[in-house]
Amino acid sequence: MTTSARFLCTFALASSIAAKAFPNIPVSDPNIVFSPFNWFQSGSGFVQTSNPGAYLKVGFTGTSIAVRVDESALTSANVPATQYPVVRFSVDGRPGKMLQLSPSTTLVQAAAGLPSGNHTLLLEYVSGYVFLDFWTPVNVVRIAGLAVDPGASLIRPFGPAEPRKLRALFLGDSITNGDDDVATYVKGITNEVDTQDATLGYPAVVAAGIGAEYGIVAYGGASWDGNAADGHTPGLMLFNSMLDSVHSRLVGGKFSEVPDDIFINMGENAGPSGDDVPKLLAALRAASGARTNIFVIIPFSGRSRSPLLAGFKAYQSVAKADSRTYLIDLGNNPYLTASGPTLFSVDGQHPLASLHAMLGAQIVQARASLLIGPLR
Repeated sequence: MTTSARFLCTFALASSIAAKAFPNIPVSDPNIVFSPFNWFQSGSGFVQTSNPGAYLKVGFTGTSIAVRVDESALTSANVPATQYPVVRFSVDGRPGKMLQLSPSTTLVQAAAGLPSGNHTLLLEYVSGYVFLDFWTPVNVVRIAGLAVDPGASLIRPFGPAEPRKLRALFLGDSITNGDDDVATYVKGITNEVDTQDATLGYPAVVAAGIGAEYGIVAYGGASWDGNAADGHTPGLMLFNSMLDSVHSRLVGGKFSEVPDDIFINMGENAGPSGDDVPKLLAALRAASGARTNIFVIIPFSGRSRSPLLAGFKAYQSVAKADSRTYLIDLGNNPYLTASGPTLFSVDGQHPLASLHAMLGAQIVQARASLLIGPLR
């Protein structure tokens, strides 16, 4: 991807500054809050995620904060610089600054020259090249540590960044991943990293509406049983329980954090086959617990409605004691016809961010109605 105005807006401080030495704070510091369900942590050495939409947030004292990044997975695979991940840094709730990582990025100054005191940092993985291996994984954002002023420290995020009460997991394909949600009608669908912003998809809207920290686990092109567009990541029936090809999302068969809500939005590319739906719902129930709400969403275009309904009913027939698994069907969205560009979609299949906002609000409302009461 050529350097665009979008990345030229990145403030000068958000760049590699390996010349300046900072004391390292390990990623195991308990004050760092990671988005649930989509980070792999290698002790105090590093954390990594292959899921756009993943984030971390932390409070800090002093006047500056820097983030150490490790690009070895990408450089070892000789990935072109135009396909490197895009991240966003936001300090104290201010508008975020965009940065495309590069082969030479090692230390990123997220903020400097702040008034001395307590501050917050939000780091978000905005976009990743859809055809680049997320599963081995090659296409990852890897954080090796944080650094603050000498004598300063990390603190728990506070104020609007204070950790939310609930935990939500979103499983899906390119739509859940926010692919092409910031594409333009002029450029059309290019699959370049500047056409995606996973943080503007419906999961973020839903999470804010229900008061949840959230993890997006979704891959462009994936289906219930079919591989994603990168040619490496398997379908939902396997990736739901795996962070990547080696590391499980589960510990002893259970999610390391119990999700309050799980949302499944899969079927746009191909519907479930056989007993996929009851098998997956039973596995998610076993990995979470009796109190987790599980929502099966009919794709917003209406695709795969029949096999999803059949699979959902099949699960209900054998799991009669499960009263916390639900179906959300918002109907066939008139802007997602797959017959060409519409007002809210560049290709008639992928919602633009404005339509994601509307769909997210509808899911929040549907959830509230299904749970029969105020949002928890």
